Amino acid sequence: MESVHLFFHRHQLKKKGTAKGLLVTDLSVSPILLTQRDRAEKTSYEISWEKAPLGESTLFLNAEQGDPSLMRRRLAYCLFGEIGVPAPAASYSFLTINGQPEGIYLNIKNHQLADKKAYRVKTADPRVPLSVFKDEPSAFSHEFFTLIRTAEDAELAERIKMYLDIKLFFLWLIGSACTRQCFYYTFCLNESGRLHVSPIETRSLAAHGIADEDPLLTKGRTLASRLLSIPAFRSQYHTLMKNVLDRSFTIERLSPFISEWQLDICQKADDDPFIKKSPFQFEKEQTNILREIEERQDLLQAHLARL
Repeated sequence: MESVHLFFHRHQLKKKGTAKGLLVTDLSVSPILLTQRDRAEKTSYEISWEKAPLGESTLFLNAEQGDPSLMRRRLAYCLFGEIGVPAPAASYSFLTINGQPEGIYLNIKNHQLADKKAYRVKTADPRVPLSVFKDEPSAFSHEFFTLIRTAEDAELAERIKMYLDIKLFFLWLIGSACTRQCFYYTFCLNESGRLHVSPIETRSLAAHGIADEDPLLTKGRTLASRLLSIPAFRSQYHTLMKNVLDRSFTIERLSPFISEWQLDICQKADDDPFIKKSPFQFEKEQTNILREIEERQDLLQAHLARL
C-alpha cells in the first residue's frame, strides 16, 4: 500500500475549506491545494496542483466511511474496467497528515480523461435524464442532443450511431445496474469520434445507492429509455446484460479482487485510528459483498427475463 503524506495548516482548512500544502510520496514532493470534500470524522480530500507528477491535475482521497468494507466503490470501478467502460484508477493509500496517521484511503485518479474532450453531466442518474441536454455549447453536442429530443424512432435508430457508441453506453448502464453505486459521469469522444459515458470523481461526493424500482435502468424521461424503446437496441441491451451477468459480474470473477484488497486493508488496519474492526470483521464484510453480488445477480436475471 502506497504511503501518502500531507503537510498543511489544519486551521486554514477548517476555516476556508481549502488550504495550500505539501504532498510527499515515495516518488515526489509537490506543492498542492487541498480541498475538504465532506465534514465526516475521517475527512475525504481533493488534491490539485498545477504541475502534477505524470501529468495528473487532480487526486481524490476518499475515506469511504459509509462503507465498512472500504471496497465497494473500488469494486464498482473495477467492474466498469472489466466490462470495457473507461473508469478512474483506484488503489489504496495510507495517509498521514502533519506526521500523524490518518488511515487507509481510496486513492482515485481520472486517468482515462486526461487527453479527451468531455461534456460534464450535472447529475448522478446513470440513465441520463433528457433535461441535462439543454444549452450545450458545441455544434456536435447540440446536434446530438437535438436528435435525441426530437427525432422519431426510425430516424433515431438510423442516425444515433453517428454520435453515440451504443455498446459502450449500454455497458455503462449495465455496470451501474450491477453495482448500484451513484457516480457523476461525463460524455467523452472516443477514437472514432463518437460519444461514450465514463464515471468520474468530482469535487462533490455522489449520493449513495440507486433505488431499486428500476433495476435495469430502463425508465423515465432519459436517454436510456429513449434508446430502449427501439426493439433492436433493446435486444442489444438484453444480450450485453446477459453476457455481463454470466461472465463478469460473478463471484468467480470478482472474488479474487476482493480477497486481495481485504488482505491489503488488514495489513494496515491496526494503524488506522478510525478503524475499530478485527480481521474477522473484514472477513465478514467480504462475505457480505459476495452475498450482495449473488442477490443482485438473481434480481437482475429475473428482471432481464421480462425485458
